[in-house]
Amino acid sequence: MSAETVWTDDHFIAGDAALDFANTVYRRTPELGADLLNSAGSLTAWLHHAKLLPPPEAGRGSVDDSAAALAEARHLRQLFWVIFDAQIDGRDMPTDALAGLFDQACRGLVSDVAIGPDGAMTPFTVHGGLTVLALQGIRLVLSPPPQPVRACDRCGWFYLDTSRSRRRRWCSMKTCGNQAKAARYRSAHPTA
Repeated sequence: MSAETVWTDDHFIAGDAALDFANTVYRRTPELGADLLNSAGSLTAWLHHAKLLPPPEAGRGSVDDSAAALAEARHLRQLFWVIFDAQIDGRDMPTDALAGLFDQACRGLVSDVAIGPDGAMTPFTVHGGLTVLALQGIRLVLSPPPQPVRACDRCGWFYLDTSRSRRRRWCSMKTCGNQAKAARYRSAHPTA
């Protein structure tokens, strides 16, 4: 069994929590990498780091660490991949995937999320956190931000392209950008 993922700010570079959640694999391309949601505990830790669950010491609400919640989270991530890939490619939204997001969003609204008068959402459980993520994904699809959703040329992670020219190619200059530039340099300067 692999060690539980330790989440750092480097896992949260997309500019949107739904996109960051879709990026919870080591890479999506050229082949699927290791699953960073490798346990129910890693899911809970991700939701805490993303501030989609109250801190454990707050004692507010329950945190469901079940395998069912992990399976639900991985299914939500799959829906995000289908939806965001279609958005990036300029294709119509796959209605079955969009319906799945709405289903996920509705499931936790009854008891797992509080919605304030200003529309702020406060999840109390893992299911509530997944509900908020589904709602954020729906917002990205139905009311896209001015910055387009893109996928990294090297790893396939999603991000909002906030660059001035809207031509950003990498999820992070620190990782994929440096690797791409180093590879380009090595190919232009072969050793004798």
